Amino acid sequence: MMKEAHKADRRRSGFSLLELLAVMSIMAMLSTVAVTGYFSAVRGMARRSAVKHLVNTLVLARQRACLEGARISVMLYNENTGDDEQGSAAVVPSYVVCKEIGTISNISGDRLIDEFETLGKFFDLGGQAMSGSMGEMLSMRLYNMTVGGWWEVKPWVEEKYGLVTGRDSAYDLARNLTPKPYDLPVYVFTKNQQVTSQRRPANEPPGGWRVGHSYGIEAVPVNSLPRGILFDDLDERVDRPAICITFRPDGSAEQAETVRLVEKNPPKRGLSISVSRNDGTIKYSEQWK
Repeated sequence: MMKEAHKADRRRSGFSLLELLAVMSIMAMLSTVAVTGYFSAVRGMARRSAVKHLVNTLVLARQRACLEGARISVMLYNENTGDDEQGSAAVVPSYVVCKEIGTISNISGDRLIDEFETLGKFFDLGGQAMSGSMGEMLSMRLYNMTVGGWWEVKPWVEEKYGLVTGRDSAYDLARNLTPKPYDLPVYVFTKNQQVTSQRRPANEPPGGWRVGHSYGIEAVPVNSLPRGILFDDLDERVDRPAICITFRPDGSAEQAETVRLVEKNPPKRGLSISVSRNDGTIKYSEQWK
């Protein structure tokens, strides 16, 4: 009798195999739902972050153009970080706000020349305070606001005499005036050849710099899209020309532009942000589809 009672108590205090399997199945389903919900929430946050930051950047650029009376551009491009020789894993969709400084009036080799702006008030002259090998490595980006892309240049300008030649140059015309010629200086940006050239081919202005191209400098630090979201027109390639959205001092845009953000992974939904040419109005839909 005691043995039978002991067996009965032991059966009542434990779980059968079917019960354990049922509990494990329920736990697996709940875990799946929780993980799916977590990744869905992360994807939703990435979407909202991408739209919010890019739209805010466009609004900021438009406001600065009006307040400062200058042309302000938002440049969208794929940054090649150089982590991958093939470039596929190294692409970071990025954007930066640029303020126009002047116009290239002449080009001489690796020098970009502006004959009309008094660049001495913006930059150090000659880099006297930056000598030696460390000074050679210092660099900044000079953005091409006409066709996109940039050069890495030394972060100072040099004042040169007698550098510009050719009858298409305002300097050349001025110094040959009679009866009294003028000896006018020009301000020169010099390409920084010491900077690693690994990223340079992807970021060169399409077709190179040309006389008449507008140039500018970074006005707001570079930002990037959240991981897994791309610019549709740029895809994941580093050889695509940058997209320039330029606002005039009156708040209008140089041209109408539509930027589409897309997800890298399925279901690959997207959302479009449009900029009106007439008044620079920025519109977008809240719905990703």
